[in-house]
Amino acid sequence: MSNIINTNTVARVTKALQHTERELTRTYHRISSGERINYAYDDAAGMAISGRMESQIRGLNSSIRNMKDGQFLVSAAEGAMAEVTSLLQRMREISIYSSSGTTEEADKGYLKIEIDQLIAEIDSMSTNSKFNGRNILDGSQTFTFYQDVDAAGSTINLGGLDVSASALNVEDSDVDITTNTAISASISKIDEAIKTVDTKRANLGAVHNRFEHGIDNLSNIVFNTMAAKSSVKDTDMALETTKLTIGQMLQKSAGSMIVQANSKKKNILALIQQ
Repeated sequence: MSNIINTNTVARVTKALQHTERELTRTYHRISSGERINYAYDDAAGMAISGRMESQIRGLNSSIRNMKDGQFLVSAAEGAMAEVTSLLQRMREISIYSSSGTTEEADKGYLKIEIDQLIAEIDSMSTNSKFNGRNILDGSQTFTFYQDVDAAGSTINLGGLDVSASALNVEDSDVDITTNTAISASISKIDEAIKTVDTKRANLGAVHNRFEHGIDNLSNIVFNTMAAKSSVKDTDMALETTKLTIGQMLQKSAGSMIVQANSKKKNILALIQQ
C-alpha cells in the first residue's frame, strides 16, 4: 500500500463528522422538546402551517369558554324565572282562595297584602338578578355569543328577558280581589303572566341545548385540528430515536477514522526521520 502525504482524508472525514454532529444536535432538540419543528429552518412551511393551526385552536377554545359562560348565564336566568313562576302560582292560589264565599272583606285585605308583597318580590328579582354584574331579567341587556374562531362568525343572541311586574302585566293595580268579577280578570292576567314566563323558560332551555351542541361541535374541531397540528409539528419519537442511534454510531466511526488518518501521517514522518 502506498503512503501519500498530500491527502485531504482528514478534511473529508472532518466534514462528515461536522454534518453528523449537526444532525445529532437537531435530533437532541426534537427528542428533548417533543417537537419536530423547533426553529423555522427545520421546516419553514410546516412552521407557518402549525402556527395557523395554533391560532385556530386557541380561538376555538376561547369560543368554547364563551359558550360555557352562556350556559351558566342561561341557567342563572332560568333559575330566577322558576322562582318568578312560583310567585305567580302563589298569587293565583291566593286569588282563587279569595273568591270563597266564606272570605270576609278583612280577609281579602290580608290576602291582598301578601299579593302586593309577591308582586314587589317579582320586581326585586327582575332588578337584582345579575350575571357578572349585568342585569339579566330587566330587559335592558342583550347577550351575544360567537361560535367561530373570531368575533365574526355565527352568533347566539339572548335578549328580551324582562320579567318585571309591569312587563308581565301583574302590577298592584292589575290584580284586584275585591269582587268575583275582578278576581276572574286577575286570574286571567296571572295565567297569561305564567304563560309568558314559561315561554321564556322554554326558549332558554332550547338555547341551553344549542350551546351544548355548539360546544360539542367546536370540541370536535379542536380535537381534529390538534391532531393535524401534531402530525405537522410533533416529533416522531421512533424515527428520531433511530436517527440518534445511527448518528452516535457515525460520530464514533468518524472520530476513529480521524485518528487512523493522523496515525498514517505519523508513520510516514517516522520513515523520513529514519
